Amino acid sequence: MAIAQMNWGKMRYPLDDPRMAEFSDALAQIYALAEAHPGFIWRIPDAEATQQLQDLGFDDKTSATVSVWENAETLKDYTFETLHGDFLSRKHEWFETVSGPQLVIWPVTTTSRPSFGEAFDRLNHLKSHGNTPEAYGWPN
Repeated sequence: MAIAQMNWGKMRYPLDDPRMAEFSDALAQIYALAEAHPGFIWRIPDAEATQQLQDLGFDDKTSATVSVWENAETLKDYTFETLHGDFLSRKHEWFETVSGPQLVIWPVTTTSRPSFGEAFDRLNHLKSHGNTPEAYGWPN
């Protein structure tokens, strides 16, 4: 077994706005760090992610990632203990405050390639039911 995760946010400005430059300029490096991190298995490629989000009706200020990891511990290490964590601690500079969870985790096989449609369904399950085996936030 492995885990899938989706995290999402609503950017304050479009990604090509000069106020987003530091964040935008770091994305390739942040994604490369994830892909090289122990425990990483897969993520939806950028162009496919953009298309899936558009198909679901999200605008260009929605930023989201779906990825598959060996376990929650390796995901948590990447999220908080790398350059990603440095940017995450500054999210208020680039992202609006939204209500409800911005992260959802669920069990998958190592060969699973979940879509944003499935991920947002899991997020809605988490919002409606709280932590369950089908959808949860960070394990304690």
